[in-house]
Amino acid sequence: MSNLRIIHDNAADRAVLTASSQTGELGPANLQRDSKNAVLRASGTAQIITATWPTQESIACVALISTNMTSSARMRVRGYAQPGGAVPVFDTGSIFPCPAAVHGSYPWGVLPLGWNGYQWGGVNTWARGGGADGVTWFAPVRVRQIVIDVSAPQSPEGYLEISRLVVGNYWSPQYNAEYGAQLQTQDSSENYRTGAGNLKTALGTTSDKLSINLTHLTPMDRARFMRILRENGKGKAMLFSLFPENPDPLLEQDYMLYGKASNIDAVTTPYFDTYSAPLQIEGI
Repeated sequence: MSNLRIIHDNAADRAVLTASSQTGELGPANLQRDSKNAVLRASGTAQIITATWPTQESIACVALISTNMTSSARMRVRGYAQPGGAVPVFDTGSIFPCPAAVHGSYPWGVLPLGWNGYQWGGVNTWARGGGADGVTWFAPVRVRQIVIDVSAPQSPEGYLEISRLVVGNYWSPQYNAEYGAQLQTQDSSENYRTGAGNLKTALGTTSDKLSINLTHLTPMDRARFMRILRENGKGKAMLFSLFPENPDPLLEQDYMLYGKASNIDAVTTPYFDTYSAPLQIEGI
């Protein structure tokens, strides 16, 4: 099993982005904003996104955050050493970026066929936990351009929309987080009683929060982790995956968050040459 991965430097924010289609003002610039209601909306259920950099970038992951993709959606990512190159440095081939539960992994009828860890829906559902994240991991490469082909032919909305693009290399500690990671669904809804005694609910928003403990950081990992904390603090979003490329896609989907650190706690030295730190990530 792969250790946790954190993409703390989003190279997509330095790229020039283009898209094969857009609806109105909902263009590719929205992929560089941390706002769920800012989306790139295609005119149909297919989209081609191109990201180009002035110098080479080291990348090992491409993620589409807050989308209306279902488990049948397909994605292909190709990277080029130079813009407009004929032969890609890497090609993921056509993959399922937000795959369904493995057939036979749950008793028949417990989950609908083709279901995954997400509550599908368009941008109007995202404040209440809707939307899906699509991701592909690969060996680190250096590129100046990537081309992302996405299609979601079974999208109930009849079009494809994506809120955020994350591209970059990841940090992964030598020793994984300790057991006991906590995944919390935060719901700001409030219950109240009417004059007649009925229990009503003032609906709020929902979001996820993940809490882990990094209890065995090596000196090198401690240095990298401290740099991440100093550069990102609480204000800069990161992509966090506790179970990357896990054989159970639902486990990876539930424990992958694009969000911000909600704590900056002390990094301690429990014993010689080993360091420990808690980390909490709150979803955007």
